[in-house]
This record gives sequence, C-alpha cells and structure tokens, in this order.
Amino acid sequence: MEIADGPSEWEKARALAERHAGFMWWAGGIHPYHADLSAPAVWAELERLSSDPRFVAVGEIGLDYAKCPIPRERQIQAFEEGLELAHRIDRPVVIHCRDAYADLMPILRAHDVHRRPGVVPGVVHCFTGNAENAKEVASLGYFLGVDGPVTYPSATALREALDAVPFESFVLETDSPYLPPQSRRGQRNEPGCLPEIGLRLAAHKRRTPAEAADAWLANSALLYRLPPL
Repeated sequence: MEIADGPSEWEKARALAERHAGFMWWAGGIHPYHADLSAPAVWAELERLSSDPRFVAVGEIGLDYAKCPIPRERQIQAFEEGLELAHRIDRPVVIHCRDAYADLMPILRAHDVHRRPGVVPGVVHCFTGNAENAKEVASLGYFLGVDGPVTYPSATALREALDAVPFESFVLETDSPYLPPQSRRGQRNEPGCLPEIGLRLAAHKRRTPAEAADAWLANSALLYRLPPL
C-alpha cells in the first residue's frame, strides 16, 4: 500500500495505485508534520478522492511530540478531523504516534463509540509504545504495525512491549524508504524487506513462519477490507 501523508502527495498515490490496479492500494491523510495544512476544504478534497476504489484508509494521521514543530493543539485538532473523516466515509485509519500516547489514547477511547463488531478501526503504524500502550491499543480493536526496528539488537524494550499482546494483534509494515531492517541499516528500505521483519517477529513470538505469515496476511486484508490475499 502507498501512503500519501499530505495533500501534495494524494494525487500521486492515487495515480500510482491506478497504474497497479489489483496489486496496489493507497491511503491519504495529513501527517502531524503537515497538521498546519488541515482545513475543511482540504479534508473535503480527500473525501472526494476517497471515492477511488483503490482508496482503503485515512492516514497517516496522528501525533508526534518527538520532533514535530507543529504545536500540539494543532496536531490534536488535525488528528481529530482525520478520525471524523474516516468515520464519515467508513474507512480505517493509519495512525502515527511518537512520544504522544498520553494524548493519543484518550482520543481513541473517545472515538471508540463508533466501533462496529468485526470491523478493525485501524492500525497504530510503526508501534513504538510500551506494554501498557500495546494492550490498550489492542483492546480498542486496533492492530499494531511492526516495522524494521523489531529486528534491531537494541530494540529490547520494543520486543518486550510486543509480548504484551498476542501475535494475532499485528500487521507487518516496512515504512519504506525509512527504517530498514537490521541487514540493511544505512540503506534505502524497500517492500522486499518485509520477510526479514516477519521472520524476526515470528521467531520472537515462537511461531512458525508459515502460521505467522498466514495470520498477518489475513490481518492486512481484514484491516483494509480487501479480498483474501
């Protein structure tokens, strides 16, 4: 899936998915780094584009208190507007969260009233929280996105946090071209790196590669409401 995290990227992602119809889908949102662009007319344009049959999610949206220069209040406003759009058009969300779980979780709890049985509300992309965050995210029905950092020798705390939830709570991601797995540190990340991430996580969760792959592939289809992959 191609994620377009700002208005200038939405049409590019749509066109890319159209060129690879049946193989690629796309999501569009306003990343916290672009939260100052959030406005009713901008969200209305994304709502218009969401009629594309290859549009599967609103995102990335969320909060970033690590490096983002946008004021927190503005980030929260944009995040809530993105959640409202996702509810209105009935799409899951792809959530970005860095050092912001104290604000993120109350917002997700407030929006839990919209959850429907059997429908996954979204994924916390590239999960980096602690064990309590992991359990609460999963309890609200969201999947945890697992990326290249799970392969890093130094990521002990991350792997311990992932132990707090069952392996059925995950989807695999790459965040290409960023966050390459350990074997490609310092290089451009690619979708082809996904197996390394999956193998490391499967080993950590004491599952065979086959059963882990089946579960996480099914989760991706369930999350983005795709035909069985």
